Amino acid sequence: MSKWLEAADQFEERRDNRDYFEMQSALEAIEKIHTVLSSTARQLMFLIGEPGSGKTFLLNLLYEQMASQRHVILIETPFITPLNLLYQLIRHKGIEPFGENIEQLRMQAIELYGSSDHIIMIDEAQLLSTEMREFIRILADSKAFWFMLAMHKSEGEAILRAPHFKSRPHKVIELTPLTLVEGKNYLHRELLRIGFSEIIDEISPKMVKQAHHISRGNFRNYKKLFHHLFHLLHYTNVNGKTKYLRPSPCTITMAAMDAELLDD
Repeated sequence: MSKWLEAADQFEERRDNRDYFEMQSALEAIEKIHTVLSSTARQLMFLIGEPGSGKTFLLNLLYEQMASQRHVILIETPFITPLNLLYQLIRHKGIEPFGENIEQLRMQAIELYGSSDHIIMIDEAQLLSTEMREFIRILADSKAFWFMLAMHKSEGEAILRAPHFKSRPHKVIELTPLTLVEGKNYLHRELLRIGFSEIIDEISPKMVKQAHHISRGNFRNYKKLFHHLFHLLHYTNVNGKTKYLRPSPCTITMAAMDAELLDD
């Protein structure tokens, strides 16, 4: 594999922990989550951020970090019904639910979770039906459950304005965009990981600023841009495109267009 392709692979979208980068907003979010979980008053938590800000990755990281300390349930597909949710909660405790009576199952779940350390995390929670959001609100009102709902920022803010959430205790934790310095540090870290240090000096502060501006600090789009840039540089080097052999404002713009981050 060429060095350019190896560099492109470093910026491939993935969820495993080798891609973890300590963005300030993520570190602050983790600290706030642990602070809320250490309190005695159980309440709803809302993790909000733009698509690509790292919500899903943070949930998976929290799952791995906390699994040895508390009962952790991560629901990645939010297309569930109240009955499905109760079945999942009860089965996670190693017990087979009996029957389909919602109220009986709800009371069983409350008994199982009311005195245990746990957290129930639901990704893409803006896709939950109105019925499911109301049911989660009812479960939260029992004070037996810790729920964290990860939502896109705009939809999440609209949901939080609804009276049945607004009037109840809850904590909003927001993931904010990658800063310019964080973007530079992340880029350098990934290139150093594959021993591609010689290219770092070729990507000038002006080019890093250009990439940050194009991606608007969105972590997913920032990675996507450099993934396409290094694929492009592999192609230009293999095919002898002498004007485009190295990183430049021009090749970054070309990569951004190829990644559909800029219009033609």
